[in-house]
Amino acid sequence: MKSKLFELGMDPIYLIIIIGVLAMAAFVIGIIALRYYKKIWLRYDRFMRGKNAETLEEVLHQILADNEMFTKRQNEMIVMIEQLTKKHQISLSKHALLKYNAFGDVGGKLSFSLCMLDTNHDGFILTSMTSNGPSYIYLKEIFQGSSYVGLSNEETQVLEEAKEYDIIQ
Repeated sequence: MKSKLFELGMDPIYLIIIIGVLAMAAFVIGIIALRYYKKIWLRYDRFMRGKNAETLEEVLHQILADNEMFTKRQNEMIVMIEQLTKKHQISLSKHALLKYNAFGDVGGKLSFSLCMLDTNHDGFILTSMTSNGPSYIYLKEIFQGSSYVGLSNEETQVLEEAKEYDIIQ
């Protein structure tokens, strides 16, 4: 009886070589899969070591309780940040000061203009003009970056400096 392999029209040794190469490839793939399986099993074993269903349930309950506490604390912090933002908007956080000699050679640099503004550019300019004789103090209200009363050059300068002042430097 003649083998059906001879009827394929190719030498059977080539077929045996192809099957051998495929068997070797399957063997190598099997070893690689076995290594991955072993890694996964070790991770699973490490995760489950000393744990049972009850302790895992306790861990999950603790995680949920912690999450609830953190969410509550986060909401409290959001409210605090909103309150601080509102307070910051009305605080006089922008300022500038200029010392100068208001009366030429008399009195030295004892005169000054101090500008204090909030984030909306509302505030005041306090100007003190001092000489050897009398002193004068003026307070001018600033609303949205400008004054209803005329400003001196020094007052205009401190107003512009205060408006450009950035609290985060």
